[in-house]
Amino acid sequence: MRNRIEDRIGAALRHDEIIDALMALGPRSIAKRLRYLHDLAEDDDEEPAMVLASLRKLALFLASEECLVAPEIGLSPDGLLQVQWGLEGGGLSAMKFLPDDLIQFAAVSGRAPGEGRHRRVHGLLPKDEALAAVRRFLPTEGASS
Repeated sequence: MRNRIEDRIGAALRHDEIIDALMALGPRSIAKRLRYLHDLAEDDDEEPAMVLASLRKLALFLASEECLVAPEIGLSPDGLLQVQWGLEGGGLSAMKFLPDDLIQFAAVSGRAPGEGRHRRVHGLLPKDEALAAVRRFLPTEGASS
């Protein structure tokens, strides 16, 4: 089913087609949040319009990384989608989905007992390389918190 969803996302010409595909994939809270952000721009000229290519990249990311905890989702002033996860110990991991197949990312760990420094990583890479760089900073379903 996931491959069909990814095909629908890849072929979509409108925001609502991508959001509907994500609704079928679940969790519904992600699709509802994306619909809300999209509708904000439709209803208010001062809100940034969601960039379709950014939505597509985020949707494909979420479809391929179903084991991740659902992130908080926001829209940057330039209409690009951003996600973030709060991490144990006060850390944070964030990604911004650029329309050109790159992901801007940053992550900082919380302080582990006995460690004096936070671990950090940031960059601008294609999806697989960005995931490799931040994998240990991303919370997954079923992982202990």
